[in-house]
Amino acid sequence: MNPRTLSLLIALLAGVFAVGTAVWLAWPGPDLTSQADLTQRPVQLDLEDSDAPDDSASGGALPPGVVVLSNGVQLPFEVPSNCRADTQASLACTDLCASDDACPPGKVCAHNRDFGFRECRLLRGFCDDTSECTSVETCHPADTSASGLSLRRCTRVGLRVAGEKCSASGPEPEDTCVPGLLCVQERCGTPCDVHAPDTCTLGTECATNVFRVRGACIPSCRDRPCAQGQRCDKGYEGEVPVCQPFVGQACQDDAPCAANQDCLRGFAEPSLETQAFECRARCSKTAPCARGLTCDAASGYCVQACAQDTDCTGPERCHVLHPRSPERGCGVIAEGLPTIIRR
Repeated sequence: MNPRTLSLLIALLAGVFAVGTAVWLAWPGPDLTSQADLTQRPVQLDLEDSDAPDDSASGGALPPGVVVLSNGVQLPFEVPSNCRADTQASLACTDLCASDDACPPGKVCAHNRDFGFRECRLLRGFCDDTSECTSVETCHPADTSASGLSLRRCTRVGLRVAGEKCSASGPEPEDTCVPGLLCVQERCGTPCDVHAPDTCTLGTECATNVFRVRGACIPSCRDRPCAQGQRCDKGYEGEVPVCQPFVGQACQDDAPCAANQDCLRGFAEPSLETQAFECRARCSKTAPCARGLTCDAASGYCVQACAQDTDCTGPERCHVLHPRSPERGCGVIAEGLPTIIRR
């Protein structure tokens, strides 16, 4: 390539680059005012005058299907468009059909299993007798259609009765409720309407399922004492308080820790159903531990070093303090230091 052609090519490329740079600098860029602020968390809504969530209360319009309850809790799943938050920290849903005749052939107007409203559902989702079910199921009455048709569904034959511990997805019958009962908040109970909680018998309350529509009457300790070795656990916001077995100190209730200590919570061994509590002293380079204890630098609490369970005083056990550390200490918790509960 001769020098003249090379010079022309360089000049052409320089011109193209200059024009492109000018266009890029002049481009207005994205409209930041139209982008959602993902740092904003939904705030508590005031639904005294309206059942529908107020978009302005959460700092902007919520995505479709996202619902914030009246207590400020945002449901972690998509909610059908015919359901909305009510004033009882639950959902109120509108039926999508009023009679079986309103549904196409092969369908019946029955309740949605999760949200409770009536909708057209396939008849083949129900059963006529146990021969249509597996060996661990029975054809149990489950619903009544809008026109009065009795509907039965293959249901796992559980063994847990009302008030007993259960697992909603337990693999064994011993973990699930007998047919006709619901497993809510890890307790078996008779079904109840969360919008009419007074229908439960004395000593029980209507605990809502995760979808905040259906519920089960489970034993409550709100107005009654628990047995020896148990405590009334209030659980998360909106849950029914229930009696839970625990070991260790009652520092979360009527025996608070000393001024320089925190009430730590974990799970006792060998059963994860048992809660554990203990008072542990805070420590640092300027606040050493008492004689016989060492300061666990990772957590900032005093622990008793150990090599085996016999080095500890029951019900404490010798366990690894941290998953990636060989250090071991005495405690009533399964592993690691539990969540701090400060008073």
